Amino acid sequence: MKRLLLLVMFLAAAATGPASAQHLDFDRLAPHPRLLLNDGDAAAMRELPSRSKNAAAVHARIIAECDKILDAAPVERIMTGRRLLSVSRDALQRIFYLSYAYLTTQDDRYAARAEQEMLAVSAFSDWNPSHFLDVGEMTMALAIGYDWLYDRLSRHSRSIIGTAIYEKGLRASENSGHAWFFRADNNWNQVCNAGMIYGALATYERAPEYCKALIEKCLASNPTAQKCYDPDGGYPEGFGYWDYGTGFEVMLVAALQSALGTDAGIAAQESFMRSATFMTYMVAPSGKCYNFYDSGSGASCIPAKYWFARQLNDPSVVAVDEQFIRQGRVPSDRLLPIYMLFASGLDLSHSRLPTASTWVNHGLTPVFIYRGGWSDPDDTYFAIKGGRASSNHAHMDAGSFIYESDGVRWAVDLGSHDYNRLEQAGVDLWNMRQDSPRWEIFRLGVESHNTLTFNGHRHAVNGMAEIVEHHDNQRSKGVSIDLTAVFAADAKNVVRTAELDKNDRLTITDRIANGAQAATVSWNMATEADAEIVDTNTILLRQDGKQLYLKLRTKADAEAVIRPDHQYKPFEIVDKGVRTVGFDIRLAAGEEAEVEVSFSPQQK
Repeated sequence: MKRLLLLVMFLAAAATGPASAQHLDFDRLAPHPRLLLNDGDAAAMRELPSRSKNAAAVHARIIAECDKILDAAPVERIMTGRRLLSVSRDALQRIFYLSYAYLTTQDDRYAARAEQEMLAVSAFSDWNPSHFLDVGEMTMALAIGYDWLYDRLSRHSRSIIGTAIYEKGLRASENSGHAWFFRADNNWNQVCNAGMIYGALATYERAPEYCKALIEKCLASNPTAQKCYDPDGGYPEGFGYWDYGTGFEVMLVAALQSALGTDAGIAAQESFMRSATFMTYMVAPSGKCYNFYDSGSGASCIPAKYWFARQLNDPSVVAVDEQFIRQGRVPSDRLLPIYMLFASGLDLSHSRLPTASTWVNHGLTPVFIYRGGWSDPDDTYFAIKGGRASSNHAHMDAGSFIYESDGVRWAVDLGSHDYNRLEQAGVDLWNMRQDSPRWEIFRLGVESHNTLTFNGHRHAVNGMAEIVEHHDNQRSKGVSIDLTAVFAADAKNVVRTAELDKNDRLTITDRIANGAQAATVSWNMATEADAEIVDTNTILLRQDGKQLYLKLRTKADAEAVIRPDHQYKPFEIVDKGVRTVGFDIRLAAGEEAEVEVSFSPQQK
């Protein structure tokens, strides 16, 4: 008891700030099930498939996955490099799906299989606290099963599972070296705090004072991560990490709402609430996403967006997601059951698409997006970013862009690289310094991105590229990004301007004031198209029966180039079918130049 009191005092001392100001009322803690579910929600989820084809498809996907799990062995504690994360994610999907299946079908097989899974995980020696994301997701997994199946579990199983949540989940957060997420301003904060809150809410009765203090500590920490959405709703880590970090932020706030009747002020943050719209604009007409930083280009329905739609009473937030499901693109997302929960409170029969053609956000990773329409896969799509290479999950890509027209993605971003593959090869992957070997990896460094280099030099990792102007009118849409700080060692001034005219024809103009040394400025673009140099100033791209001309206009000495194939290291992913095209511009010391590249299906 003395040890427990000391732990409670430690946690209480740390639980200061915004969360304490919310005056959480634990006397109103809901009975089990209290995580995510309010009275009537289970019945609403059961009824939803009968009135929504999309919901019927999602429900069928979950049940089909559960039927596969029934015959599968429970997860085992098998590490992948330094991570247990794939096991934690598998456990979360299995337990969440099975718990949902039991609540909506009352088929006892699903509850029994979830119980088996939770007992297996509870027997692990630990949940790998040195990589705390593993603990966060595993704690959430067991907390959901413990709570949703509380009346179905035997007392013995509840005791084993509850003890595991406390000992291997909650108490792991006492190690400040492992639990650095409390100080983080990124997705680690969101995922790990969500996991701890789930564990503490689910097992609150076992150690009320301890759980209360831990919840308050988590909520005092969480606003540090919420700042990342400021000022406009963009998410600095990109598409995939919005799905991850914000998905768990939604899980966190939704559990507070159901269990304690409060959102702890999270839903009042305007930039956070706008971020679901950011994700809508991040999806291109091709159905692929704008995959800057560590994201793949694939996209599908994102269940967490339905919380925003329900909170805002705005079905347009999920109009693109509903399209994906109608196309048969139901994700195998471990949080998929929240689609059924939040969609049950929405009228999605008349969900409309956005009307604005542009999105702009500033903040840690400034982004400009133009979308020529919302109904045709041939619509034009252009997206460009600023930011700095030293940011979390960043690549060396300030000023880089993607471009789609006529149903073809002409300018591509290669996206993420497998972390474990690089770590096992000894790459110091998370070293973001200027001399880091991280930037030697083709997908992460400057060579693969659609931007500029001076004499092949790396960008300045701490140089911030800001959006300095943007416009959206009947004549044109465009943006200017100041890249000067990115090239501080080489140039006096560099500003990149992208503009689309009323016919959606793109022009990118770089205004450059060279530094004290002569330089070859490389204008690069990665593409999957076949490429041909037509003349010194023109490159012809062909793909899927379509063509696109890149036409250079400048008074400087310049020539069109198709770069040699990159020489990959043995452990790198080889990007087959991708080539880099562009122009080399040779500038004398102090020379000023305007470099204009136009994109057109016709040569003239």
